[in-house]
Amino acid sequence: MTPFDDAHFPTPDQTKNPNLSHSPPLTDTMQVVMRIGILMLRSGTVSFRVEQAMQRATIALGADHLDSYVTLSGITASIHKNNEHYTQIARIQSIGVDMNRLSNVERLSQTISPSTSPVELATTLDQIEQLPPVYPLRFRVIAVALACGAFALLNGGGLIEFGAAAFGAGIGQMVQIYLKGIQLHSIAITILCATTATLMCHVALSGLAAIGILSQSIQPAFLSAVIFLVPGMALVTASLDLIRFDILSGIVRASYALMQMFGVAIGILLATPLIDRSIF
Repeated sequence: MTPFDDAHFPTPDQTKNPNLSHSPPLTDTMQVVMRIGILMLRSGTVSFRVEQAMQRATIALGADHLDSYVTLSGITASIHKNNEHYTQIARIQSIGVDMNRLSNVERLSQTISPSTSPVELATTLDQIEQLPPVYPLRFRVIAVALACGAFALLNGGGLIEFGAAAFGAGIGQMVQIYLKGIQLHSIAITILCATTATLMCHVALSGLAAIGILSQSIQPAFLSAVIFLVPGMALVTASLDLIRFDILSGIVRASYALMQMFGVAIGILLATPLIDRSIF
C-alpha cells in the first residue's frame, strides 16, 4: 500500500513568502497532516478525533492553524501560516476498524516535536501503515467464533446452538477476511458473509441432527452466527458525532451502519430458500 492511496494531492506552485524559508512548505505540511487524518478515518474513529489530531500535527509542524471538515467518506482541510494558506480535499475509499493503527497514529500526533520534518513524519506513518495485524488470522477467527457462540447462549440457546453459531461465524469470518483482501465492495462482503454464515450454521445443525443430536430452538444459532457483521463501531461513532452536533457526519455514519445491517438481512434472506426451514 502506498501513501495517499485514497487521495490525489495536486502540487501547486511553491510559496515565495520569505518568512517560510526556514520552515517546511505548506504543501508538504498539508500532505502529511492530511495523511494523519486519512489513516485515522480509515481506522474507524469519530470525526472530532481526526480533526483534533490534524490540528495538533499542524501546530507542531510550525503552521498557525488548520480549518478542517471531516465526514465518513472525505476530508476537506485548509492550513494557514502568516499570510499563506493551502487547501486540499481527500476522498476515503475504504473504511474499516483498526484500533492498533488508530492508537499509533493518535499517539504520534501527540508526540511530534518542532524539529520533526514532514519527510520524517511521513516515514513514520509509512511504518504504522505497514504494521501487521496484532493478532494472527487463526486467533481472530477463533475469537469471532467463540463470541458468536457465546451470544447464542445469551439468547437462550444451548451447547448445540453454541457450536452451530460458532461454526457458521468462523467460516463467515474467514470469507470476510478473504473478500476484504481482494477489495470487494463492503456491502457485497456483508451480504456474502451473512449468506455463508447462515448456510454453515445450517450445515452444522443438520450434521448434528444426522447423528441424533437435535436442536430445540434454532433461532439463537442462526441469529448469532451473523452477529459479527453488525457494524457496532459505526453505530457508536455515529452516536458520538450526533451528540457533538456534527450532524452531517453523524447522519452519514448512521446511514452506512444501516446499509450494512440491511446487507446482513439480505444475506440471510438469500440463504433461507436453501435451508428449507424458518429461522425467525
